[in-house]
Amino acid sequence: MKTIQPFNLEDIKHIRGVDHPESIGIGPDGTAYTTGTGCQVYRLNLDDNTAEQFATTEVRCLGSVVDADENLYVAHTTVDVLKITPAGEVTVYATGPGGDKFMCANYPAFDSQGNMYLSESGDWSGAINGRLYKIPPGGGEVQLWYSEPVDTPNAIALDAEEKYLYFVETFGSSIARVAIHDDGSAGEFERLVHMPKHIPDGIAFDETGLLWIACHRPDAIYTYNLTSRRLELFAHDWKGEALRGPTDVAFAGPNRDILLAASLDNMVVHRFDGVGARGLKLNHPKL
Repeated sequence: MKTIQPFNLEDIKHIRGVDHPESIGIGPDGTAYTTGTGCQVYRLNLDDNTAEQFATTEVRCLGSVVDADENLYVAHTTVDVLKITPAGEVTVYATGPGGDKFMCANYPAFDSQGNMYLSESGDWSGAINGRLYKIPPGGGEVQLWYSEPVDTPNAIALDAEEKYLYFVETFGSSIARVAIHDDGSAGEFERLVHMPKHIPDGIAFDETGLLWIACHRPDAIYTYNLTSRRLELFAHDWKGEALRGPTDVAFAGPNRDILLAASLDNMVVHRFDGVGARGLKLNHPKL
């Protein structure tokens, strides 16, 4: 893995016209999507750095993932998981355990077989009551995947070999992973890095296996080398001006070489060009 140089804050661009976005979803052609706190669903235009609202949901949505046909699947917080077509048609894709509502469905991710992993952050009370679920291709009721409760699981990501499910423990100030057995069942839990006095929120892999971490506090983005176990600072804005409250990171564009970071604290998506990395090719199953 090559070393990533710290980014000049003056070179950060801002995609405006979004309402306090929290997550970024990426389509098979590199199109980027985000959601707003007012239940908006946006498609981002990277050619002119604008946003188009193409759907509205019942309550606020958080993380999202995209299939091969550019359908967007969003974690509908306390309700369910939604499927949103490119034309903006909204239907229910998956429901909570036992037909109940979620405490806080947060972030979905597909594997290569079309299974969806889903983090549920819990009730945000400080109690460790988050969950990791799995949904079969085609949707339906979620099934508990990892049997133990976890600490406020937020963004999730699979490595290229699908050996692990990586996830953010937001209130635990950590990044952790659970092994994926050959039969798809959950294996051992491992905490990889603890980040005291940080509130990590989003993660994404680049094609070399470097893990990028967005921290809502203290307004920073890091990279983490899984081999050397080194955590390196990519961008930090103590003033919270050029970079404010980043809550997710993703690589967008046709070449997956544009780093985007959502900003829950601002009405923009941050854009980083020329970072020296390309995103890991994501799973976009045909469902």
